[in-house]
Amino acid sequence: MILKRSIKILGKYFFIPCVLLALSACGAPQNSIESIKAEYESSPEYAVILNDMEEEGNFFPTYFHQYRVDIGDQKIMKPPVEVDESFYRQNENFLGMVLAAKTDDGKSYNTPFPPGYQYVGNSQYGHWQQGNGGSFWAFYGKYAMMSNLMGWAGGGLRRNHYDGWGSSMASNRPYYGPNNQYGTKGSFTQKAKPAFYAKRKARKARSSSRFQDKIKRRTGRSKNNFRSRGFSFGK
Repeated sequence: MILKRSIKILGKYFFIPCVLLALSACGAPQNSIESIKAEYESSPEYAVILNDMEEEGNFFPTYFHQYRVDIGDQKIMKPPVEVDESFYRQNENFLGMVLAAKTDDGKSYNTPFPPGYQYVGNSQYGHWQQGNGGSFWAFYGKYAMMSNLMGWAGGGLRRNHYDGWGSSMASNRPYYGPNNQYGTKGSFTQKAKPAFYAKRKARKARSSSRFQDKIKRRTGRSKNNFRSRGFSFGK
């Protein structure tokens, strides 16, 4: 009888979290990049950029991405969308980078790289120039702002850096720029998106504070239990 009651109680407490996990899995968001690609399928070109990301909650965290879609010099900010944890972790290092792109010559990219590389080599946007000790890409006046947004101002993109990007794409390896200055850990991204790093720092501080409070409470209970056992010892 006691055994049956114990099994029933255990089943009750295990049943609730299992149901929650099952519901969470059933309603888990899918790969949001695929939906954006489908949305812009008829467009001759586009680039989907991970503009921002955020993790909310503690016990059952929720994950969000916010994308920017570039079509030439047009930039479309999409509303934040919930993504599942595995997809969030998969792209955690690619803040500010292109996650998917299509060019007007029919090429498609699904390996992350810095914004703008997909326009290089396209005579519609610019041309190669000789100078500063080598060949570099120069955008036409109409698209000159792209160089500033990508941190190329003053020097342009070197031909050897562009070739390095091509090699990475051919082998399906993410490309973080010639000095790894792009992506979540990159110096350029940290300068361009200070709000993201401020939010991340604040979240870590809150998490650390909660952890320290938990340790203090556990330590306090342990001391009280020890004193309690001490007073009863020998009776």
